[in-house]
Amino acid sequence: MTELRSKIPRRIGVLLSAESLWEIVFTFHQIDLNGFMRLPIIYEQADSDIKPDGRRKAFFEMLSKIEIAKTDEVKPGSLQALIITVGQNEFNQLSNFQEAGEAFGVNQGWRAFLRAAYRRGMPIGAFGYAVPMLVKSIQGITKTGPVVTVGNNPILQTGIEAAGAQAVITRPTEVLIDETNNLITSGGMMSTNRPTEVAQDCENMFKAILELIKG
Repeated sequence: MTELRSKIPRRIGVLLSAESLWEIVFTFHQIDLNGFMRLPIIYEQADSDIKPDGRRKAFFEMLSKIEIAKTDEVKPGSLQALIITVGQNEFNQLSNFQEAGEAFGVNQGWRAFLRAAYRRGMPIGAFGYAVPMLVKSIQGITKTGPVVTVGNNPILQTGIEAAGAQAVITRPTEVLIDETNNLITSGGMMSTNRPTEVAQDCENMFKAILELIKG
C-alpha cells in the first residue's frame, strides 16, 4: 500500500483566470514550495463557444512555464486538490448572475467539471468570484449545506445563500474551511488591493488544503 501511494502524483490543479494574476502567482509559489506538481488548467470545452483567445492562451503559457491542460482533458482522479480563480468578467461570462441574480445558473461544462471534482472528495479551494460559481455547481450533491466566504460582498453573499449555502463574512487574508465538504474559500483579490495580503491569503489557503489532504 505504501509503495502504491508513493506512485500517486502529488499534483494540484489550478483553474486559471486572466484577472487573477496575484492569486495564480502566489498559489503557484505555495505549490512549488511544498513539493507538489502544479497543473495549470483553462476552461475550454470542445462543444462550447467559450474558448480563450490566442493572446490570453499565450499569457497563461508564459505565466505557467509548463504545458496547460484544458478542463475536458483533466481527470479529477489525477489531482489531489483543485484551486479555482475567477475574475469578474469571467464570472459574468460563465454565469448569468448579472441578469438573473439569486436565480443564476452556471455554464454547463464548468458545472460538470466542478461536480466531478467534488465527487472525487478532493479538497477544493476557491477565491472571490469563484465561490458562488462553485456553490451553484455542486448544489444538490453536497453532504451538508456548504459554509463559505467571499470576504464581505453582500451581493454575492445573497446569491450564495440562495444556492443553499451559508456565507460568512471574513477579513482579508482569512480563509474558511468546510471540513465536511472539503471546501476552502476566501475573498482573495476581491477583498484587498494589497499584494502582501493576497500572498498571505494564498499561503493560508494552501495550509488549509494540506490539512485536508493529510486528513
